[in-house]
Amino acid sequence: MNFQHLKYFLMVAEELNITRAAERLYISQQSLSNHIGNLERELDVKLFTRSPKLSLTYAGGLLVDTATQILDLHSQYLAKVGDINKQYLGVLRVGVSHTCGLALLPDILPRFRTEFPHVEFSLFEGNSTQLEDELSHGRVDLIICFQPIIMEGVATVPLVEQRLMMVVPKTFTQQLFGDQAEESRRQLAQGADIRDFEHLPFVLIKRGNRTRSIVDQYFRRYYFNPQLILETENTVTTLAMAQAGIGMTICPELFLRAMPAPASESVGVDLFPLADPATSGKLVAGYQESRYLSHFGQRFIEIAQDTLQK
Repeated sequence: MNFQHLKYFLMVAEELNITRAAERLYISQQSLSNHIGNLERELDVKLFTRSPKLSLTYAGGLLVDTATQILDLHSQYLAKVGDINKQYLGVLRVGVSHTCGLALLPDILPRFRTEFPHVEFSLFEGNSTQLEDELSHGRVDLIICFQPIIMEGVATVPLVEQRLMMVVPKTFTQQLFGDQAEESRRQLAQGADIRDFEHLPFVLIKRGNRTRSIVDQYFRRYYFNPQLILETENTVTTLAMAQAGIGMTICPELFLRAMPAPASESVGVDLFPLADPATSGKLVAGYQESRYLSHFGQRFIEIAQDTLQK
């Protein structure tokens, strides 16, 4: 059994489709099938049933967990040896939300690549629950997300404190405050109360996201029932909807970096921080205390801190 066989097996187990798995691995379907067949002969078990559609056997399901642990231990060992020899070879696997990655990585990755040109960077994007699941199974080395992290045994490094911002189409502000709109904008820029925007349409990120949990707690605290017209997995979509004048949204200040360039027909947006201090959140990097975090993993966190605190 070799590490390549295990990597290929896990890809097929994830996709349950030889064609898609082969495409992701950049090898032919025949070559991938040969690898799986060799592994099955070596272990003397069937790992997949092939009809009516590809699925894991009981032995295959057991191997998923075992292979994941073996490859994770191998990755940790290579990181330790690389640190000892100061060769810094290996892979850094980072989990982050799509919008957070879009806001952060263009500033962080160039610096990281300059310092560690021989380290492969692997990115997993998902919501908070998915990130913690990837971390708990050792499929990523660290995650960047907002506190709290529910999973036990996670060491956290604070990156930056973030306010939640209301992103309000300018037409909404004008509609609400009329001739007093400009004065209201100046006042709301110091801190806004959600109750001033009752009965206006909202576009929000779906539940399961840490930011949405904070927003929902805020709504409950003020007995506020938003008029939801759209929920989406993507914060960038909510920002684009606000720019188009379709609905207002709420997101961390950091995520405004990912706001798409306004289209020519954009109505524009007003940005108002929520006045309630309980809506501030702390962005952190988290990693398992029981797992070895490489020197280049630690440096990635330090570069993120430096980038965010400028």
